[in-house]
Parts: sequence; C-alpha cells; structure tokens
Amino acid sequence: MRKRAQRRFKPTFEEPKHKIQTTKPMEIKKPKFAKKNMWVFVALVVIFLLVLFFNTYFNYTTNVAYNPEGGGLAKYYLSGPDPYYNMRLVEVTYETGAYPYYLEPDPLLNYPLGRSGARPPLLNMAALGFSRILTPFMDEIDAIGLSMQFIPALFGALLVFPIYFIGKTLFNRKAGLIAAFFIAIIPIHIGSGHGSAFSLFDHDSLNLLIFFLAFLFLILGIKEKDFTKSILYAILGGISLAALTMTWVEAQFLYVVIAIYAIVQILFDIFTNKTEIRVFTTTSVLLVSGYLISLPVMFARIGEIQLDIPLALCLAITAFGLIYYVLNKRRIPWTLSLPFIFIVAAAGLVFLFFVKDLSKSFTFLAPLGKLSEVIFGSGIYGNKVSMTIAEANTFSISHSVMSFGPALYWVAWGGFVFLLWYYFKDKLRRDYLFIIILFVIDLWLASIAGRFLNEMVPLIAILGGFIIWFIVDKIDYKQMFRNIKSAGGGLHGMRRGIKFMHIVGILFIGFLVIFPNVFITLDAATPNYIYEKEDGTLSNFKIEMFSEDFSGAYGLSVLKEIYWSDAFTWLSKQDKDISNPLDRPAFISWWDYGFYEVALGAHPTVADNFQDGIPPAANFHTATSEQDAVLVLTIRLLEGAKRRNGGALPKEAKTILVNHLGNDTANN
Repeated sequence: MRKRAQRRFKPTFEEPKHKIQTTKPMEIKKPKFAKKNMWVFVALVVIFLLVLFFNTYFNYTTNVAYNPEGGGLAKYYLSGPDPYYNMRLVEVTYETGAYPYYLEPDPLLNYPLGRSGARPPLLNMAALGFSRILTPFMDEIDAIGLSMQFIPALFGALLVFPIYFIGKTLFNRKAGLIAAFFIAIIPIHIGSGHGSAFSLFDHDSLNLLIFFLAFLFLILGIKEKDFTKSILYAILGGISLAALTMTWVEAQFLYVVIAIYAIVQILFDIFTNKTEIRVFTTTSVLLVSGYLISLPVMFARIGEIQLDIPLALCLAITAFGLIYYVLNKRRIPWTLSLPFIFIVAAAGLVFLFFVKDLSKSFTFLAPLGKLSEVIFGSGIYGNKVSMTIAEANTFSISHSVMSFGPALYWVAWGGFVFLLWYYFKDKLRRDYLFIIILFVIDLWLASIAGRFLNEMVPLIAILGGFIIWFIVDKIDYKQMFRNIKSAGGGLHGMRRGIKFMHIVGILFIGFLVIFPNVFITLDAATPNYIYEKEDGTLSNFKIEMFSEDFSGAYGLSVLKEIYWSDAFTWLSKQDKDISNPLDRPAFISWWDYGFYEVALGAHPTVADNFQDGIPPAANFHTATSEQDAVLVLTIRLLEGAKRRNGGALPKEAKTILVNHLGNDTANN
C-alpha cells in the first residue's frame, strides 16, 4: 500500500519540478544553438578562404599574370582569349561611361561586316564596381586590371555558401559542410580553363554561383510549407535567373533545366497521385519573375519582345501547371490524365520539328529554331565549326575522373545511387528528384563536350559530401570516442574502443579521398611559371614546388598570352597616323586570336571567337598562292562594300572590277 501510495503521490509531488525544468533547457539551449551556428559560420569562412588561397595565392604572388613592361590594362595577363574581349568591354566602358557593343555592332569584329559583341553587362560591370574598392590603394587602371583578375576567384570561393545550404537542406548540416569543403579541393574548379583561377576573367565561375543560387531557392520553395514563403523563395530564384540572363548569352540553359524538372515532377506526381501545388507555383513564378526582371536588358538589345526560348518555356510551364492544377481539382485518374498530357507533349514536339518551316510564314517563331536544332538537328556542338573547338570535344574517362579526383568522382557516383534508393524509400522527395534530374542532365552534357565538366563540380561535391557523411555516421566515431573514454582512455582505452571499421574509414576518407584531391588541387593552384633566377638560370615554379620529374596536369599557364600580348602591343603602335582604328588595315588569322587582337592590337580583325569570319580566314590560310590569298581578301572587302550599300555593289567598286576583270567576269 505504501508503494502504491508513493506511486500515486509521486506525480503530484513532482509536478512543480517538471514545470521548473521546462524553463531551464530553453535557457541552456540558446547559447548552444548560437555556438553551433558560430562553429558552422567559422568553418564556412575558413573553407571560403581556402578556395581563395588555392585559386589566387600562388598565381598572384608569383606575378605570373603581370606584365611589368606593359601599359594600361595590357599589364595584366588574362587566361584564355574570351577574357580579353571582356577586357575590351571594360576598357571602353571606363573610357566612355557607357556599356558598349551590346545594342550596336562592334566595328572591329568580323571586318568589314561588323557584329554585335552580345556580351551581357553584369560580369564586366561587377569588375568595374569591385575596382572602386581598390582605387584608394592604387591607380584606377591598376585597380581595374587587378579586379578583372580577382573577381573570378572570388565568385568561385562564394560557391561554397549555396553548396552548404543545399547540402544542409537535402541531408543535414554536416553533409553540407563536407560538400562545401570538397569545393575547395576539386582541381577542375581551382584551375584555369573553365574554373575559377585568378586571371580567368570569364563568366564560368559566376555562372556556377548563379546556377546553384537559383537551385537553392527552387529547392527551398518546393520544400516550404508556408505558401507566402514559398513564393518569396521562387522570386529570389527568379532574381538569380535574371542575373544569369545579364551575365551569359546562353542563359536559356537554366530555363530549360528548371522546365525539365517541372515537367518530370508533375508527371511523377500525377502517376503517384501525390499532387502538390507548390511544384507548379514555385517553378512558374521562378521562371516568369526571372524573365520579367531581365526583360528590360533583353528588350534593349532586341528592340522587341520575341517568342524566344525563355518566354516559350515560361508560357509552356505555366500552361502545363494549370493543366496539372485542373486535373488535381477534378480528381481525374492518371490513366486518363497522363495519356492526355503525353498527347499534348507529342503535339508540342511535332510543332518544334516543323518550326523552321513554319517560321518562314510566321517570323515570330524564328527564335524557337534554336531549340528545334538542339532536339532534332545537330545538337549543342554538332556543326563543323565545333570540330575546331577543343573544349567542344569529349574527354576520356580518365580525364573526367581526374578532373574531380581519383576517388571523389566514384564516391559521388555512390552518392547518386544512394540518393536514388533514398528517393524511393523516403516517399519520393521532390528535392531529391531535382538533384537526380540535374545530375543526369549534367552527365549527358559532359558526354557531349568536355567544357561541361565544370557544371558537375557542385553536384560531385554535394553527392560526395552526402556519401562521406553517410560513412562517418554508420561507422559512428562518436561512439568510438565514448568507448575510449569509458575504457579509461590512454593506450588501453584506444585498444578497447577502436575497431577495424574505424581504421578502414579513416584510411578511406583520408588517404583515398582527401589526400589525392589536395595533391592534385595543389597542382591546379600552382602556375606553370618560368622565371630567371639571380644566377641567370631559368627555373619553373611548379618544378620547385614538386620535383624535377613532375610535369603536372593543371595549373595556370599564360605562355601564349605573353607572346600574343607582346605581338599585339607591337601592332597597336602601328598606323598611328590613322586615328580611327576601324580605318586601319585589318588583321586576319584563325578565329582563336580575334579577341586578343581587338583588345590589344587596336586594329580590326576578320575572324574572331564568336566564330565569325571563319570562311575567309580558312580560305586565306589554305591559299596555295599569293594570287589566291589576295583574291580572298578582295572578295571579303567586296562583301563589306555590298553590306554598306544596301546589298548592292557600289558603282566605284563595280567600275574597278570591270577595268581589271572585264565586263562579263565582273557582272558574274
């Protein structure tokens, strides 16, 4: 009886204690929560600085990208030809106060026809904006030159933040941190080419940052239960999409990726009878808001609203989403709704197949011809010109694997397989499906052209971070430390607490995943810099870092920039008596060198990296005699004269042809 009385009495006696205890954990948890957030913040800042160290420190301190004998912006070497056209746009913007050649043709390109530079302004204006921070410490020109070299590295380092939040949202905080760390030790991201190396003043690192900001907000919008917050996330994603449109001329790629996900997700939802309006609202609001925000920039260039790929996808996804909404409201079974949707999709594909023919009668359909060409024609890199582009060719499997790390690449594949399993296990999570679709798209793109390997960097990091966290969690190192402590610590505690799998896990993660990647990333961070020592002998900085037998596979190299810059600096000093560069003799070479020339040479160029002027450049290079070469140049000049005269040869030109070739030949 006493025990029963005690049991009955105990709850009433302890009730006040229970109330008191509820307040104590709340007071204790707040600082713990703050400490945890502070720890994550510090870790992310360290990873951010680690990326900056790898992609900037050695390239900057060796002065490999600095030309002490140059003048103006020519003092700053940039990696590759494309950055040099960005240099030209930045320089003209600085001199005139207006962003050039976006609304009007660049007269130095495609001589004597001319063509638009077509480079959206965000990257180049960001370089000018960042240079304002540096002007208190140096000359304006030096600030602009250093800014152009540095901001690609800055954008590459900023990528760690959206990658962390995507990893945290998909899995957990630790998986996100591991993914962010992997960004710092993936060699293809640190190196030049399409990475984030110091002096690689191109849009690649900024594109990657914008891509995954948009993907982060898309994932958050899909997962958010509150409708208003979901819409706000979608609008933030739309801002990222608009930023890409203001950065990259091929920004429709991101529209296509989001549209593919929306269509596949809606089909899956209908089939599984798990419809969710957030899929429709998030994707459609993201696409439409991105289009509307960037519309002034697009309209300024084109001068009209066209039914281009972004607008067509906005309309298609909105219409598709409305069908999805109606089918959900009417409770129509998938056996009826899916066949109807497939019929509509088939009709859309048939329309795209014939869109080139239809555009002859309905000219507003012409912008859709590019999408038709990708689906039914030559694809992304299927024309003859693409065969002359090294990055448009596919890479070998060894090249692809080593670009990410010998083990990390396969670890990420393991993460992809596990994600598929978790997708079907965890109630078909929509954010998992998005990552799965994105991985498949990027894998397909990488199989088409090696330049798309860089788009896989964040996914390799996220999936690799997921599987490494999974391994650490299953091995349970926390329990290992508890076992060591409970066994008394010291050598005895280690013998009792450390198991075989603990050692295997450390060896696998440390020596197979992290150590090789750090080594290859150091190779990517170290430039191929040949310099003269004090004793007069030549040395290579990479050899000094590693060994004489080490050749390396990555790393910044500006050797061709050095000799081409010297050559074009010499060219810029010629024909000074002709004030207008357009009136000076034009330069002709293979298209790879056109951007170097217009940025540094102060003369027009026939062929350039927009792949204009390739036929005359190729014919000139393959001419078998001086007469044939002169004929190529003559025909090119006549093309320009005809263009400027409304499509007909000027009388003066025709008179010259008649005098030298005869009336019959001239008329033909």
